[in-house]
Amino acid sequence: MLTMTRLLEILDGWALWMRKSNHKLGFPSKSIGLSSGGVSTEDSFDDLIAIQDSNNIRILDTIIHNLPKEQQDALYHNYLNAKKPFAFEYKHELALDNLLTLASRKINI
Repeated sequence: MLTMTRLLEILDGWALWMRKSNHKLGFPSKSIGLSSGGVSTEDSFDDLIAIQDSNNIRILDTIIHNLPKEQQDALYHNYLNAKKPFAFEYKHELALDNLLTLASRKINI
């Protein structure tokens, strides 16, 4: 089950992901490498974790974009330094509660 602590960690990753420059031409940052099969490197587990974190961030981004506008604005203010909405604290708590409920169905820990 997704906890609030884990949700806040994913939200921190989402904030970094949202701030990242997106001026690419659509080419991958890494090329596909071929392996002889069955080779496990020191980084293979870390790569799997990074892929899962990236998937969780994309899922959370979709959920955030489906929240009511005032809740989105509260999250954007808190994590991306956007304009502070009226009744920020209330809307932010409501947004976190909704995110926890919705993300618990979609995100595997």
